[in-house]
This record gives sequence, structure tokens and C-alpha cells, in this order.
Amino acid sequence: MTSASLQFRTLAALALTSLLCGASPQDEQGRRATPQPRAPMPMRSMDEQRSGTPMPVGPRGGRSSAGVEDGPMGRRPTALPQGGRVSMYAGTRIIVPPAWERCRVQPTLTYWQGRDLMAQIQWLSRRGFLPVTPVGVGVSALSDYTQRPAGWRAYGVAVPAGGRIQVEVHHPKIGWFRLMAVNKWGQPGPGMLQAAMAPQPVMITLTNPAKEATAMYIIVDDPAWWSDKDSPYTLTIRRDWDPLKVDLSQVPMVAGLWGASPSVSAEFSGPSLTGPAVYPH
Repeated sequence: MTSASLQFRTLAALALTSLLCGASPQDEQGRRATPQPRAPMPMRSMDEQRSGTPMPVGPRGGRSSAGVEDGPMGRRPTALPQGGRVSMYAGTRIIVPPAWERCRVQPTLTYWQGRDLMAQIQWLSRRGFLPVTPVGVGVSALSDYTQRPAGWRAYGVAVPAGGRIQVEVHHPKIGWFRLMAVNKWGQPGPGMLQAAMAPQPVMITLTNPAKEATAMYIIVDDPAWWSDKDSPYTLTIRRDWDPLKVDLSQVPMVAGLWGASPSVSAEFSGPSLTGPAVYPH
């Protein structure tokens, strides 16, 4: 057999083997590596997304490292919706603020970040209205104490267009308190952002940049329950306008997520300071 005939038979055998066995291993490997298209994922409506992601509320239990998530202000407890049940004042849709675990050591920045009242307010607003105590235009100071076991109380103050107020809380245990300011939707609105950024403000300055009068809602937060009838806090309000010359009677306090529920323990005093506001600090 000549070498040419032998070479022809070898090539024929290789061709027959290729037909019987299919593509080469290199070709088969390349075929397996090619990603196959997946079926499109079903879209979820916003209602489905909300129902699957409960809003966070105040924790009643311990603050262990388990069950926490990273938020824009650091680590905080995950949502504890308490089964979606809240209590109402009899005959109303005004919510009784639910309990938080009492703070027993002086609060740190980490603690204040974890005590997310804003998130609780937003969650509660889906069930009813938050209680607020309207503050009259002739009031320059009030003494009161927070609700237990929630540890906070809200007050509504009317501010004219372009007006500015300064609110300060006083108490012998002032290092355990903080002030917050929100609009009718429970969020830091225009003129409130500087107060919202402070880690633990006990005095806040608020402005109304709008062209019409509005209500601002001040929250006194006392997580250790230091204030009571024997040791109330004092809230002072300084205005840069004369309340006797500015009509704010048409400003509604019951707006957005707030429902009027005046504090029966509050004691008001006046008359309000007039002229330019005084900023002693």
C-alpha cells in the first residue's frame, strides 16, 4: 500500500469518527457557555411592594445586633409592625402612640439614630391620625410631660409667611431630650432641614419660606421618661413677629396626618414675646 493511499484512508477514518461523535469537545464547550435567555420576571405593583415591605416602628424589645439593617443614618432596628394593630382614643381615629422600650442609659448618637420616630410616624399615619396639641398665638411657654410609654409628644405652632420661630426645651436632665420639627406629612419640610440634621437638638430655629402661613409641628422626645407631673419640661417659643398684629386664626392644625388631641397636662403661659426673636445661645 502506497503512502498516498494510507494517508487517504486515515483522513476518511477521521471524517467518519467526527460524523459519529458529533462536534469537537471545544465546540461543545463553547455551546454550553452560551447563556440562554430567561423568561421575564413578573412585575410587582407598588401596592404589592408596600405590602411586602412593612414600615419600621418603635422597638419594644432589646437592641441586639440581630435583626438590624443599614439605613441612611447608620444601623437601626428592622421593622416591627406589631401585627398592624394600634389603639385609638375612644370614639376617634386618633392613635394612642405605641410603646418604646424605656432608655436607661444616657442616649448616644447611635441610640438616637436607632430611635426612628420619623419612620414610626409614617407607619402609624396609615392607621389613623397622630395626636397634636395646638399652641395658641399668645403662648410664649408651656410646661408639660411626654406620654408614656411612647416617650414623646407633639405640638402645633402657626407661622406666618416669612416668619421665624425659635423653640427650646428646658429640663434638669436636658442631655436626655431632643426636639424634632416636621410638616403636616411628618417630614422635615422647608425651613426645618437644619434642625433635622442635628443629632440631638434641644433648641431649633425654624423659618417659613412659603408665601402663605402654615403650621409646624414640634416633637419633644423624652425616651427615658424623665418628665412627669412632678418634673415637667418647659418649652419656650420665640417669634420674630407681633402675634397681636398678625392674624393666624385660619391656619389649620388638623392637617395631613395630625389630629387635634390637646394635652390635658399642659400649662400655657404668655403673652408671647414680640419684636425680633432673641437667640441667647
